[in-house]
Amino acid sequence: MTDTAKREPSLDSGAERSAVSFIPASPASSSVAQGNGLSLSERAGLDQLARIEEKSARIEEKFARTEALLLRVETTFQDALSKFGGLARTADVNALEARVRGLPGAGGIFFVALIAALIGAACVLAAQKYGVPGFLPPR
Repeated sequence: MTDTAKREPSLDSGAERSAVSFIPASPASSSVAQGNGLSLSERAGLDQLARIEEKSARIEEKFARTEALLLRVETTFQDALSKFGGLARTADVNALEARVRGLPGAGGIFFVALIAALIGAACVLAAQKYGVPGFLPPR
């Protein structure tokens, strides 16, 4: 994923960005640089090492930003999971509430119990009056 809008500005010129290969020093180039005490080949090696360290530092910064982004994504994902879990529990509660509302209320249950008691009493009276065989023991 390359995003050129987030690319960091670089102070390197185009010539310095090109691939630099470390060439062993020849006797002519191994002369000591003016005032530094380093040969040209050593100085080129140190320059190349400095560029490598700068690039690795930029890579580490990008890695740290990516890690922070992934942590934010993980937090967002966990928040979404908890919200969806709450919604699922709410949906279950709503479904149960709808089923309970479909049941008869206390008045309906009382009415059905009263009718059942009246019908039961009427059946017992009819059995006693007309003598249903096997209902009552003989006298």
